[in-house]
Amino acid sequence: MKKIPIVMDCDPGTDDALAMLMVHAAKNIDLRAVTTVAGNLNREVTAQNALDITEYFGIPAPVAKGSYPIMKKFEALDISVMGEGGLGNAALPKAQGQFSPYNSVELLHREIQKAAGEIVILATGPLTNVALLLSVYLEDRELIREIVIMGGAVYYGNHTPRTEFNIYTDAEAAKIVFQSGIPIKMIGTDVTYRTPVTRKDLDCLLSDGKRVSKFIGDLMFYPGDGERPFPEEGIYIWDGLAAAALICPECMEWKHVYVDVETKGELTYGETVADMDHYLKQPPNVHIAFGCDKEKFLGIIQKTISAID
Repeated sequence: MKKIPIVMDCDPGTDDALAMLMVHAAKNIDLRAVTTVAGNLNREVTAQNALDITEYFGIPAPVAKGSYPIMKKFEALDISVMGEGGLGNAALPKAQGQFSPYNSVELLHREIQKAAGEIVILATGPLTNVALLLSVYLEDRELIREIVIMGGAVYYGNHTPRTEFNIYTDAEAAKIVFQSGIPIKMIGTDVTYRTPVTRKDLDCLLSDGKRVSKFIGDLMFYPGDGERPFPEEGIYIWDGLAAAALICPECMEWKHVYVDVETKGELTYGETVADMDHYLKQPPNVHIAFGCDKEKFLGIIQKTISAID
């Protein structure tokens, strides 16, 4: 089987951590590098988390530090969402290894040049690094096979009524990426809200006592205590779904439409405007996931657990 070479651009973050393990374990994916960006937390914390994860689980990919938003002041998520360190209840030893000598944009560029026409970017954080790459290295626009994005909302936001957090954090960057002409798959709130993962689902997946199971459990069960019990309806594993869409595109239901990003609106900044009824008469530029085979998704997580010692 020929593997798909990818760079994961991320902001770990609980669900980024799971997504990283998923693409590392997938038999059809070759994780070449991990580039980090400010998003869930500041850029120092996201980079350190990525380095700690790669070292602890033996992921042979360099890790680079990335950027803050292009135009607006950076605002991390409240620590109640993912914990002070961003990994929920999980605790990893601090990595002894070093970061890449290149920053995230430079490392992305180098990997794209090495696998021209083949590289896929899995972007599970704000799109700052990718937008800077496309603005500085114009030739790379023709060399990227695809960008798989966790971000965006057609109908329901998760940060404002109309926006999803990753896109809202740097809408100017997202607009550059969405208008780049590069094939894009968008895994946003429209599919994540339709794919809740319950406590029963996780209990079935994480019952083997392996260290990776404990790690995932500590990620996903935060907060899961007396004050904020695990939600009865389940949780949404945002970045894990994006990883699943890359590993197994057929587990998603897709619609191919034209999408642009709002950067001027007072109430709609960061909205991914999807022309579902073709009013704008523009050619489709994004495949949007609207449904997911949940059993296949959970099966990918199970394979991840089985593959990692």
